[in-house]
Amino acid sequence: MIDVPAQPAVVAERRGALPVSERRLLLASLDLVAVAVAFVAAFNVRTSVARDAGFYIPRLGTVIVCGLWLVAAQIADAYDLRTAVSTRATARVLLTALSMCFGGLLVTFLIVPYRITRPTLVLWLPFAAITLFAGRYLYRRIFAGSFFAGRIALVTSSEALETVWPEVSRNLGGLYRVVGLVDPSRADSGQRLRTVVEQRKVDQIVLGVRDEVSRDLFRDVLGCHDKGVTVRSLADLYEELTGRLLLDQLGHTWLMSLPMRSNTSRLYASVKRGVDVITGAVGLVLFAVILLPIATLIKLEDRGPVFHRQKRVGKYGHTFTLIKLRTMRASSEAALVWAEKADPRITLIGRVLRKLHIDELPQAWNVLVGDMSLVGPRPEQPHYVEELRREIDFYNTRLTVRPGLTGWAQVNHGYGSGVDGARVKLSYDLYYVKRQSVSLDLLILARTFLAVLSLKGT
Repeated sequence: MIDVPAQPAVVAERRGALPVSERRLLLASLDLVAVAVAFVAAFNVRTSVARDAGFYIPRLGTVIVCGLWLVAAQIADAYDLRTAVSTRATARVLLTALSMCFGGLLVTFLIVPYRITRPTLVLWLPFAAITLFAGRYLYRRIFAGSFFAGRIALVTSSEALETVWPEVSRNLGGLYRVVGLVDPSRADSGQRLRTVVEQRKVDQIVLGVRDEVSRDLFRDVLGCHDKGVTVRSLADLYEELTGRLLLDQLGHTWLMSLPMRSNTSRLYASVKRGVDVITGAVGLVLFAVILLPIATLIKLEDRGPVFHRQKRVGKYGHTFTLIKLRTMRASSEAALVWAEKADPRITLIGRVLRKLHIDELPQAWNVLVGDMSLVGPRPEQPHYVEELRREIDFYNTRLTVRPGLTGWAQVNHGYGSGVDGARVKLSYDLYYVKRQSVSLDLLILARTFLAVLSLKGT
């Protein structure tokens, strides 16, 4: 149940809500100030030239540090606002980003002719950790509080309140707070909504209703919209907070009206295909270098074939042959069962190949010839696709884009199995289909890179 503040006797204070984009910009600004201050301090403490000449700001070095930090922070997903309100999650992403940034700085200052010594960088590391955590603490104490949270008037049915809202509320994280709850089935729902909006300075009206609202309520919602209050669906809020699409909890009509971007701009399609061709060619060269020793190890453990070929369903339902290094026992590869995380069919060398994601390298050929892309929904086998088509509405929609080596579902949910797991993955895949762009592709690649470094393979 939602805890809604008591009705105030006077008009509420002026709104101070910070939009999501401004919050991310604020976090990035706090981080840049933190790493820059730490670097200047470390430079002045460790560098003798600076000590002799007095306080000095190494401008080029500071710019390099800030640039590398932004890259590392994006890879570590340090500007996920849900992470920013959790102390444990914040520590994890900041330490990950710091480690990558430190490694990048060591390499950079070996190449750049600049007077930055390794002791200076070693000293920068704890300084930066202190200033970064201080900045995040400041954000949590001030900007993640209720004053800067968006004020929501929730117009929803009891069904949505029970089934959908619990997951939404877990991700509010200082971004929004519910200041009013209106039951759309009540005769006076429109009047109650106007009262909530006026007295509690509502920023957004969130409609979580399955059916059409009454004419009177619609007029009152429209009147609030005309006065500058944002009106959005609960499905839209769910999508923003979870990175998934709401499939069937609120009905299907809203999904049919979404601007699915299967027909993307020619520029985006050309850029993506160009990147696919380049990475596919580079991947094949790398694979050729390591093929012989890996093939020998596979043969020594299990005298089956080196490669595993499997039919998969690609864009618009066309099938193609996916090529991987064999990681399961030869007698088990053809078994038509969902793969499990600790699958007993996986060989010893296969487990290592999966951890390092080396078993995926032969798919560089599929990417090069256009069966797959670097980023997109993972392709499934035809018999699974037929099963999932019967069980899950809109499953075919994920087939409107080219499948990928990695995807939004993989970096958020993993590989999963079974119909239930496929339903969750579909909610992420449809989010990607709707929002596919260069920036989202880069985010997925960054998260994949981090997963490979952390050995999170199956």
